[in-house]
Amino acid sequence: VAAGRCAQLRERNGLAHVPEQILITAGATGGLANLVGATLAPGDEILILASFGPLIRGIAQSFRATPVEVPFFDRVATRAEAVAAVESKITSRSRVLYVSTPSNPTGRVIPGDWLEALADLARRHDLWIFSDEVYEDYVYTGEHVSMARFAPERSVSVFSVSKSYAMAGQRVGYLAGPSSIISEARKIGTHIYY
Repeated sequence: VAAGRCAQLRERNGLAHVPEQILITAGATGGLANLVGATLAPGDEILILASFGPLIRGIAQSFRATPVEVPFFDRVATRAEAVAAVESKITSRSRVLYVSTPSNPTGRVIPGDWLEALADLARRHDLWIFSDEVYEDYVYTGEHVSMARFAPERSVSVFSVSKSYAMAGQRVGYLAGPSSIISEARKIGTHIYY
């Protein structure tokens, strides 16, 4: 299964992964929980571009991390404004930047040059990037670009077959990212799912 995902990610998203960098999860939500559990300690902050689906906030709080809303989708109109909005919320406790594109719930697609600038910002501040791409097949205006193209060493892409293959309720998703974080997320998933 992981080898098939690697081929699809290379072809569709321009991402180079090996099977050890793929983790099949109990839906994208389960994958996000694995990531949060693997990367955030109590009090650490996850910056979340708002507006957003409510599950990521609850996942962060479940692991005693602090979700920090970044007014974004209805507030920024340029690449510079996008970077400034995120940078204004970064503190010494910030550990993760959560990006959903196409956005849940707005449907807005963040342009590739904005994602590249946000990836550079994450690199400067040593932030992990959780790139929620579960709606990648639902783009009506613009083009979906995987954020991991710009910072593969610090990005984990989150996908869901529930959306792409009309399997809602089946709870199948997967993560694609650096082996170091995927192996830690696998440990969390093993203890949660089994």
